[in-house]
Amino acid sequence: MAEATEDGKKGGFFRGLMRLAFIGAIVAAVVQVVRRRRGADLDDVEWQELPPPAGG
Repeated sequence: MAEATEDGKKGGFFRGLMRLAFIGAIVAAVVQVVRRRRGADLDDVEWQELPPPAGG
């Protein structure tokens, strides 16, 4: 019976860890969507190289 309770504790720990990782992924996705709507990731576009001058 001691083995059964030990397995239950391990299952509970990993289940809780997976639940925490799942919630973290949901929060990260929501933050990414909110940032895109605000245009926070548009700063990277400003640092693109300029095309060469037409005359030369």
